[in-house]
Amino acid sequence: MGQVGDREGQRKVLLKTLEALEKAKKPGEVWHLPFTWPEEAKKTDWQPPEMSPLIKFYLEDIKRARKEQEEQAAKTKS
Repeated sequence: MGQVGDREGQRKVLLKTLEALEKAKKPGEVWHLPFTWPEEAKKTDWQPPEMSPLIKFYLEDIKRARKEQEEQAAKTKS
């Protein structure tokens, strides 16, 4: 929810997140918050050397969902 040690930035993200939850009208609603990460995700050095157990457990489901999304997007463009 923000960069390590950036308490004010983390607070802003949390408050906007709570605002989105408060204003959401239905389950699955997507809100794009007005924040950008200051560096590319692939260039960050704060990520652990191995993936979390939760991601490892769901990795195949994640890959399958991404593939389905890409296929659906390709069909929509056709």
